[in-house]
Amino acid sequence: MFRSNWWCVFACLLFAGMLSDAWGDRVSIQYDANDPMQVFGVGDLTAALTSTDNEIVSEQADFHIAFSQYQPGMGPQSFRIQKEGTRGIRIFHGDSVGAMYGALELAEDIALGNGLQGIREKARKPYVPHRGLKFNIPLDARAPSYDDTGTSAHQNIPVMWEWEFWKSFIDQMIRNRYDTLTLWVTHPYPGMVRLPEYPDANYDDVRVLAKPVDEHGDRHWDRLDVFDPANTKVVKKITLDEKIAFWTRVFDYAQAHGITIHLYHWNIYTFGAEGKYGITDSGKNEATVRYMRYCVRRMLETYPQIDGIGVAAGEHFDLPQGGAREEWLWKTYALGIKDYCRDHPDRRITFIFRSLMSNADNIMDVFADYDVGAFHTDHKYARARVHSTTTSPYLDIEYRDGLEKFEIPCWLNVRNDDLFIFRWGDPDYVREFWANIPRDVLRSEAGYFMGPDGFVQGKEFVIKNDELAGQMEVDKHWYRFMMFGRLSYDLTLTRDYFEKRLAKHFPETDPECLYETWQSASQIIPLVNRFFFRVNDLQFSPEGCIAKEGFLTVDRSFFAHPPLQGSGILSVQQYAQKIMQNESFDGITPMDVADTLDANSAQTLAGLKTLRSTAKQSSPELLSTLTDLEAMAWLGKYYAAKIRGAAELAVYRADRTRTDHHDRAVQQFETAVHQWTRYADVATSQYRPQLFSRTHYMDWSRILDDVRQELESVRAEAK
Repeated sequence: MFRSNWWCVFACLLFAGMLSDAWGDRVSIQYDANDPMQVFGVGDLTAALTSTDNEIVSEQADFHIAFSQYQPGMGPQSFRIQKEGTRGIRIFHGDSVGAMYGALELAEDIALGNGLQGIREKARKPYVPHRGLKFNIPLDARAPSYDDTGTSAHQNIPVMWEWEFWKSFIDQMIRNRYDTLTLWVTHPYPGMVRLPEYPDANYDDVRVLAKPVDEHGDRHWDRLDVFDPANTKVVKKITLDEKIAFWTRVFDYAQAHGITIHLYHWNIYTFGAEGKYGITDSGKNEATVRYMRYCVRRMLETYPQIDGIGVAAGEHFDLPQGGAREEWLWKTYALGIKDYCRDHPDRRITFIFRSLMSNADNIMDVFADYDVGAFHTDHKYARARVHSTTTSPYLDIEYRDGLEKFEIPCWLNVRNDDLFIFRWGDPDYVREFWANIPRDVLRSEAGYFMGPDGFVQGKEFVIKNDELAGQMEVDKHWYRFMMFGRLSYDLTLTRDYFEKRLAKHFPETDPECLYETWQSASQIIPLVNRFFFRVNDLQFSPEGCIAKEGFLTVDRSFFAHPPLQGSGILSVQQYAQKIMQNESFDGITPMDVADTLDANSAQTLAGLKTLRSTAKQSSPELLSTLTDLEAMAWLGKYYAAKIRGAAELAVYRADRTRTDHHDRAVQQFETAVHQWTRYADVATSQYRPQLFSRTHYMDWSRILDDVRQELESVRAEAK
């Protein structure tokens, strides 16, 4: 009898467990409903639970999730996920941001297949203290960012005034663990802030240029009068008060969800006020100093959500370097902040003085008395090429001595001006990149902000597929944004995690093959950048082999500029010298670089063949992604041929009797024409040409003419 009852109880428990697995659990979540960050995290957690067949209940739950504030040793943005028996989980957190991140982490674990019973205990705190995005924001033709001459900037002006865009953008930031939004502007004040002392400077509405720009104009519209209505057109009717309400809503949402707002400026610009009240763009004009100081104070009064102001001594100044520019910035921005803080003593505003065209001695000599908030600086880490090297040498070479002398926290300006169109994804590269950054200069206060000067991360406007047209850039490039954000918060994320994310995003294909194929394609641009490294954005766009002046021939590229310092790569001239002297090579040769590019391209094409043959019904996004990878493969083959051709040409130029090297050079440039043709066919199958703000037209078919002309030029050298 006892044995019979025991088996009955066991069978009931077994059935109940099977039923729980099949139908999920009744789950209660205890959290602070008055905390927007916990509410956001719980929103994702609820979605993950219900999508895995669990039910959210307020009572009679059989599984409990609860939040608890602070545990010893926890700091800002930290969390611990801890099991409580077999039927409960508690999320300990260092602050509200940590609570939100803990909820998002738990939601992700559940959604990626672990389920409630498979949750692993973990504790996390940020690897990089603050993780930001750099957003050059094209507010209006009358208030451009650094360079709004490109297609992306011009088309995205109306997008900047869409609430749904900013809500979605900020939500993506949160999920990818970014906590700082830096908005880069020239002179936004007349169109964002009411200026009672300068009312004629204010303006309503949002305008774009009446005629599209082209590659011949400069980034200041060639001094076009953008305040002449004949030169612009209205794309959004909106009053100044409505503009203020709009940005208040955006900034409130960001602040409520743990995102700090920094406003960065180039100087000196007075769009809207120039020519009024005696104001000019001259640093010698005291009327301009008074006006700018007033604008800064009014900006902070209007938008108390702004946490930081950033400036540079490097743009559009008529003052000499070496102290005068720093003095002007003190009299305008710093004193404007101090004016505000005098009336709002509870507020602290971080001041970020960029290192561009300045140095720590000049900066600290002028700003030693800044006492109304933290004082930070920045450095353009990896220059304009985040996709180049994981061990950038430039901060140590250019700026470390000053940072150590004054112990100023330094933000890393991580610039992506080398890859705009094609989807990129190499988690190992990103992990190594963050592992090697000089975290000591952050001093637990600063962090990084990542983004381009020559492109706007708004919406996409050149894809031909109607289903993908108008997609947000952070959605199109979700894998890249996710990698840089998540790994800078948690460096322990492994390949397994990224494969699970790929499987979740593209359930119709093999995640392991996609991971490896995407990675091999993404190793091409960094290697090209290392072989031909240019520090500034306008000097090289690898996707088009173009610079500001147009196509980069070998004489304007590989013969004119060396590989990245410290990369171990020999230039084509060094390679030729070794050949001429019959010496062994003491570094990576151009031929080695070309072989690696060909190998990456071949691996990519092989992976694509597998993915396209085995994938189930593919989504438009997956098909578009695979096309991007194919385009990068053919681009890699183009650069491999061009590099080999340049190396052979270098030998021939060193000794004109070596005609066999010229013959081989011609053969390689013939191959380059063939590879660019394949590249152009693939790229133009899904993208229309566009104008890049800093580096000319990205038009594959037009560039093909340049590639052919280069072949003929090389061929003619032997005549």
